[in-house]
Amino acid sequence: MKKDLFSIFLTVFLLAFGISFVAPLLPLLLKSMGASTVTIGQIQTTYFLSFTITTTVLGRWIDRIGSKKLILTGLFISGLSIFLMPFMPDPYFFYLLRIFQGVGSSFLFAPTETAINILSPPEKRGSNMGLYGVVFAMGFAVGPTVGSTLYSIDPTFPFIYGSLSFLIAMAVLAKGFNEVRIPIKKKDWKFFDIIGLIKIPLSAATCYAFVEISIASFLSLFLDEIGIRGTALGLVFTFFAVGGAVSPFPAGKIADTAGKLPVLKFCGCLLFAATFTLNFVQNYWAICFLTFLVGIVAGALYPVALSLIGDYVPPEKMGTANASFSFFYGMGCVAGPLVTGWVLKLFSIKSLFYPMTFSAFVFVIIMTIDRSKGNLKTG
Repeated sequence: MKKDLFSIFLTVFLLAFGISFVAPLLPLLLKSMGASTVTIGQIQTTYFLSFTITTTVLGRWIDRIGSKKLILTGLFISGLSIFLMPFMPDPYFFYLLRIFQGVGSSFLFAPTETAINILSPPEKRGSNMGLYGVVFAMGFAVGPTVGSTLYSIDPTFPFIYGSLSFLIAMAVLAKGFNEVRIPIKKKDWKFFDIIGLIKIPLSAATCYAFVEISIASFLSLFLDEIGIRGTALGLVFTFFAVGGAVSPFPAGKIADTAGKLPVLKFCGCLLFAATFTLNFVQNYWAICFLTFLVGIVAGALYPVALSLIGDYVPPEKMGTANASFSFFYGMGCVAGPLVTGWVLKLFSIKSLFYPMTFSAFVFVIIMTIDRSKGNLKTG
């Protein structure tokens, strides 16, 4: 089991490294091809829509054929998509390419999280999911600097080397991960039974994605509006990223000992307080501190919510549950920039944090009024 988990974590590090190689460079590549900001935004939305739609059918596939084959397929699709990017003759080809890549990405996350949940004993499920978050954050943190350096030498280099990282990940997973298939019992659980029992993890996924993607999409515009630019602007994002990197493992460990629901409720309240306060402050260091807090909460919400799924759902339905989690995460990714963008258009850029505050408020309310006691393991 330790070998299998190590192989999965190493695979996660390599795929995050490959993604981060090119993620900051894709807008630059599209701009060099003559794409407008509207086109670049639409291409990004296409990716998230493809990811989200694919997850609607992914759960049944995971339950039937297991995680390993799907992860290997996702690594191949994602690596090929990245490799092809600099060779596209026109920006409009990226709509199809990003649809293809979105399908591949959906094959990566839900099956991987399903495998970790199945392999983890209940007393270590939170910390293992926290470690998963840390490994992904570490891989994602290493790539941008290397990728940007290679891009300055030759724009094709980061995409080629990024795709190579996916190829190595395929070899690691194929050799190191020996999946134990979970037999499907004759008694089947209704889909909405599962959704009803994991509504707290699902709402956490939506809230997390809503806040994260909204910050990635609009925070730089907010900071520029209040006069924070250049290195100072970048440092705010660094505080946010560091918060997201340091919190998953400690949060998972605390969740294993103190309980996952109390940790999630505390994270929801802290997220509400931090985003609410950001609506009224313009002091630079206060903004840095508050975005650091938001990063801490964001980094903790995702793995703890995932580990809670493992407590509620039997192994043979873990694929369906984790795919549902990915679907709601994708919905949050789509809704975040869409809703926030309309709020900013109707009011001003200084209204940036109000939609995030409302998202956190809804999550806290869901946790407060939820009274479900049973789970699919006990009935």
